[in-house]
Amino acid sequence: MNTGALAMFLEPSMFQFHAEAHEGGIYADDARTLTRVVDGACIFLNRPGFEGGEGCALHLAAIAAGESPTVWKPSVCWQLPLRAETRPDGTKVLRPWDRSDWDTEHSTIAWCCTEEPEPFVGETTVIHSLAEELTALVGPEVYVQIRDRLGQ
Repeated sequence: MNTGALAMFLEPSMFQFHAEAHEGGIYADDARTLTRVVDGACIFLNRPGFEGGEGCALHLAAIAAGESPTVWKPSVCWQLPLRAETRPDGTKVLRPWDRSDWDTEHSTIAWCCTEEPEPFVGETTVIHSLAEELTALVGPEVYVQIRDRLGQ
């Protein structure tokens, strides 16, 4: 889906920076590849204490609509903290994102999703908690192979 179009339909009750989005747009660049930063974070990040829910407004809206966040969110957002890449020899690799994946202009991006262990630990293993994202990244057959090799 088109992130800009979705932003226009988010209710203020679910999108903390709704007014800022409508006043100044959601993009930080003319190429429409970077979302705006408001108060030090992505314009879509509802902060702790926001009545509509903390976290990504797009993610919360997708769940409320009974749809997948992978359809509503920009691809890099739902992929984090994982990245699938194809190497020059055709080998496909699944790995964490890191700063070198971004150009130097954006090297100050908050790396809370990739540099700390928290994105990879929890009550549910990543192979299960990110099943939808992993399947979208590598395909259903490869996902099953990874899950089986991990004994899950």
